[in-house]
Amino acid sequence: MSADEPRYRRLLIWKKAHNNAIILITLIKNCNSKYGRVIDQCLGSVTSIGANIAEGNESATHKQKESYFQISLNSAYELDNWLQILKDGEIITDKEKIAVIEKENIEVIKILCTIIKSLRF
Repeated sequence: MSADEPRYRRLLIWKKAHNNAIILITLIKNCNSKYGRVIDQCLGSVTSIGANIAEGNESATHKQKESYFQISLNSAYELDNWLQILKDGEIITDKEKIAVIEKENIEVIKILCTIIKSLRF
């Protein structure tokens, strides 16, 4: 890592969120356009997670950091909902990759819950 690289890129949680976004973007590239609204919602939530982790990590105060991380957590829960729709609605048929995203997203949720809890004390 270079000295000029932002600190948030060192965070395991950001790396997991970023990887999930890249996998999901790759999966939805060829989705049927009739599911556009679902796809847009998935993209919004999956990209919001990493963006808010990055922004929150660079915040000046614990209160600001907690706020951004809470938004990220909310987006992670939203993503979980959309993943269930993608899977159960058979919008994306690659169940293995959806399972990978689900598993990593649950890890992101757990880590965010721990971080948020620690910021409150």
